[in-house]
Amino acid sequence: MLAWWGSLDALERGFAFVAFPATALLLIQFVLTLIGLGHGADADMDLTIDVDGDGIPDIPDISAADASSIGDQDAGFGAGLQLFSLRGIIALFAVGGWVGLALLRSGMDRAIAVLIAVASGAFAMVLTALILKSFLRLQCNGTLDVRNAVGLSGTVYLTIPPARTEVGKVTLLLQDRLTQIDAVTDCQTPIKTGAEVIVIGVSGKTTLIVQPKS
Repeated sequence: MLAWWGSLDALERGFAFVAFPATALLLIQFVLTLIGLGHGADADMDLTIDVDGDGIPDIPDISAADASSIGDQDAGFGAGLQLFSLRGIIALFAVGGWVGLALLRSGMDRAIAVLIAVASGAFAMVLTALILKSFLRLQCNGTLDVRNAVGLSGTVYLTIPPARTEVGKVTLLLQDRLTQIDAVTDCQTPIKTGAEVIVIGVSGKTTLIVQPKS
């Protein structure tokens, strides 16, 4: 390994420095997804098909925004396409790094190798965005109805502020799917993360009304 590393020139080492950590992150994301711990550090995507490896459950998320409006945004080919998500950037570095390194080691002209590497990484980033967009479309076109959550028990995922002052989130099993849903409470004290709650109603189209489970 040391001999191989010593045979690399500065540009090749630069591609290797990019490729190795990005690939390691992709593998971590994949493993965490398999065990159900891949939810979301992509702040720009409030998606739950998430493979970012931050230890939060990989589950669908219904935000306070009307799902139908999200579906409308997806009507066009490029509408709502999130290119610069964490996953997309990692894919850009991983694919671009390995392609660039391989081409340089094969003896290809350096300028052409760099251009192909950048193009390959960009393609990987766009492909990742398209895949995530398809997941979002499936989520938006699903049959989940938050009204079916009334009477169900769940766990607070994000602290729910008191007296409906702000929105928190709960995790519950809705229609055989482990799901995160926005939630409010009429209680005068906040309901902390990890507390068990029961759904007593629905506010608006996608927000649950909950109270602590006795």
